[in-house]
Amino acid sequence: MKKLITPAEGNYVEKKSKFICHLFKVTNQDEIQEILKAEKKKYFDAKHHCYAFVYGETGANVKCSDDGEPSGTAGKPMLEILQREGLTDILCVVTRYFGGTLLGTGGLVRAYSESLKDALENSTFADEIPAFLLEYRYSYNFDAIVASYFRDKNIKVLNTEYTDSVSVKIVISQDIYEKTNDDLKNLTKGSIEKTEETKCMYAL
Repeated sequence: MKKLITPAEGNYVEKKSKFICHLFKVTNQDEIQEILKAEKKKYFDAKHHCYAFVYGETGANVKCSDDGEPSGTAGKPMLEILQREGLTDILCVVTRYFGGTLLGTGGLVRAYSESLKDALENSTFADEIPAFLLEYRYSYNFDAIVASYFRDKNIKVLNTEYTDSVSVKIVISQDIYEKTNDDLKNLTKGSIEKTEETKCMYAL
C-alpha cells in the first residue's frame, strides 16, 4: 500500500460553495481526533468538516463522516477514492463554506471528490516495501566514515545519539540488508555492534 509523504491542499468551487481538502499522515484514533478538533477550530466559521480515513498495515481501519451533509454525499465517496488509490495511514478532511445555493446529491459527491482528487494530485506518495529497522553502536573514531557511507548510499537515518559511543538507527530495504551489514563491519574493522533488528514495512 502507498503512504503519504508530502501532503498538499486541494480546492474546488461549485456555485460559490468552497471545498478545502487537507491530507494528514495518521496511525491511530488519537491522532485523528486531535486533527479533527484542530481543523474545526481553525475553520470555525465553516458549515461542514467532512472526513474519511484509512490506517493500518492492510488498511483495515476505516471510517468516514458526512458531518451534516446528506448521507453518502461526502465521507463515503472520499473513502472510496482513498481505498481505490491503495492508500493507508491517511486522513482527509474537507471543509465546506456554503455559497448559498444547494448543490444536490450529485453536486456534493462531485465537489467533495474533486477537492480530494486535487489534493492527491499535488501530494507525493511512496509504496511500502519490506524493510529492516536497524540500530548500530560504534566508537567515535568511525563516526565520519559511517555517516559518509549512509549519505553515499542514500540510507535513511532515523536517529543518532552520542553518549560514550555512537548509536544510530536506520531503515533499509530487505534487498540491501546483507550488503549494508557487511559494509558496516568492514568500515569499522568488525567493531560495530548491532543492537536492534526489526522487520517492517516502510515507505522509503
